[in-house]
Amino acid sequence: MSSLRDEVEKKIMEILPPEAKFSRVDFEGPNVIIYVMNPRYLMEHSEYIKTLAKELKKYIIIRGDPKVRVKDLDKLRKMIIDVVTRDVGSNVVDDVVIDEPAGEVYIYLKRPVRERGKIEKDILAETGWKPWVIPTALEMASGLPRSDIEAVKKIQASTARDRVEFLRALGMRIHREPIFKDARVTVTGLGAQMEVGRSAILVRTRESSVLLDCGIKPSLGGDEAPLLDDLDLDSLDAVVITHAHMDHIGFVPYLFKYGYKGPVYMTEPTKYLMEILLTDYIEQAESEGRVPPYSRQDLAQALYHTITLEYADHPTDISPDIKLMLYDAGHEIGSSVVHLHIGNGLYNIVYTGDMKFSPTRLLNPAHNRFKRAELLIMESTYGSKEDIQPPRQESERRLIELVSHTVERGGKVLIPVFSTGRAQEILLVLNEAINNKQLPKIPIYVDGMVLETLNVHLMFPDYLNRNLRELIYDGVNPFLSEFVKPIERAKDPERRKEQVAEIMQGPPAVILAPHGMLNGGPIMDYFINAADDEKNTLIFVSYQAENTLGRRIQQGERRLTVRYYSDKVTVDVRMRVESIPGFSGHSDRRQLIEYVRRMEPRPGKVMLVHGEPAKIMNLALALELQLKLTTVVMNNGETLRLV
Repeated sequence: MSSLRDEVEKKIMEILPPEAKFSRVDFEGPNVIIYVMNPRYLMEHSEYIKTLAKELKKYIIIRGDPKVRVKDLDKLRKMIIDVVTRDVGSNVVDDVVIDEPAGEVYIYLKRPVRERGKIEKDILAETGWKPWVIPTALEMASGLPRSDIEAVKKIQASTARDRVEFLRALGMRIHREPIFKDARVTVTGLGAQMEVGRSAILVRTRESSVLLDCGIKPSLGGDEAPLLDDLDLDSLDAVVITHAHMDHIGFVPYLFKYGYKGPVYMTEPTKYLMEILLTDYIEQAESEGRVPPYSRQDLAQALYHTITLEYADHPTDISPDIKLMLYDAGHEIGSSVVHLHIGNGLYNIVYTGDMKFSPTRLLNPAHNRFKRAELLIMESTYGSKEDIQPPRQESERRLIELVSHTVERGGKVLIPVFSTGRAQEILLVLNEAINNKQLPKIPIYVDGMVLETLNVHLMFPDYLNRNLRELIYDGVNPFLSEFVKPIERAKDPERRKEQVAEIMQGPPAVILAPHGMLNGGPIMDYFINAADDEKNTLIFVSYQAENTLGRRIQQGERRLTVRYYSDKVTVDVRMRVESIPGFSGHSDRRQLIEYVRRMEPRPGKVMLVHGEPAKIMNLALALELQLKLTTVVMNNGETLRLV
């Protein structure tokens, strides 16, 4: 470690001019922390920081030396507010959280601002403290829940000193010379092999062990976990999360419950979404009389150990011989394609997670250009010949038609949605249709976690497509309107039933609520009340996994016994049932093949995961015949040696 530190210090001193007054270097997690006595000079000459990142091939954070930081914390807060006021206007700061041990400060704003980068530079230059600006969108989303923001702030404030020690210890583990010189790279499937759900892939070298995703598999018989029994948590160097859907994050806190003490890497939106979804998962289990597989404290530990990364063109060290880069996956806000650089040019793995290779109303298409890629691990959710989604315009037109017909009959439209992605897309379509008079002015009830995840979309507009990003920066909330009626879910079951009954007895309406596969959640309150009325319509707009209630209804079952709170009830489904696949956040078969065809460079092998067996085998054959590629298919528990 000392030799590496000396080498890094030497390079820094070669690159930085004397005016910066470099004082020392430290390693915190994957980052190289450079302390300077003249942070203003570096903020005004940021080209030196870019040169350092390029030469060191590491992520750089600049902090003012403790000697030059503003010591009076009240004065620091005032200076921060003055900088924000000067750069973007008055009354924008919501809160300032000072992390004294790290020399960092978190500035929570009331709305997103284009000048985020400038604010951070100015604060560092004038105070010596490293700032992180976090927009909370309070001005644009008044009345929406913000428990995720408060939970993350609480963890930051209560664990500041421990967090610094954790990051420094992690830095010692990452930034060292590899011990083993012989090459070996293996991939083990712990979940999502020949199935949809419980994504978990273990990548190992002689030196390192990295877990990609750690989710659950939704099932009517109880959620299934990945094959974690043989996972050595003491030797696990990192967990990398592609996005915040339960089949990719649902078992992350379980790792901490049983002793994992390492980092979890993801984007910033994914961190907030994970807090929302996993808190709800715990609460939902408790409300149904079930014991969740982990506690709120385990979730807090997962958030404490989370390190957020941006989509970047330069890699981040996550172990002595593995570097990580995240790219936009186009699946939900903050979703990532993972690129692992293993060894010194030894092997490169690209893992898509869930991805969408076409633009949507929310997001840009998935990234597929890389410097190297020997192995592509790709999802196969819609891999069969029949999995051709209609054009998005056709899907939107079909949705509007179904809603219109249901309203004319005096019925309710139930749309089970995942809290992120589909819910926001549907809101955009329905609001536009009402404004364009394609639909009457009907209430659109929004329930459950959809409300909290709306905040995350407003907080991080840079992760959305250009049109939405510019609207949000201009102060427009594209998701809410006079027609959207947020429902604050009553905790008391009896009051909740009254709340739902009032909506169901009211005028025609659209109801958006999780869970997207009818596997519990707020949507069940409405489904139980709406199912036996022929005037109503149930519309599926997302994938329905095997052994879920949604799949059974989609396949034609019309008499069902389901859990409703602590009871089991029999439901006769007389409502109309429709599916509109074009809203999916997954690529269809054509897009999957096109993703590989247009990928730069062409991968040496393609491993197919996250699909039903027939779909995976069908897609594997197509890739071999059409693109002349070697495909790999494994079962859970199997290991493939790559090098």
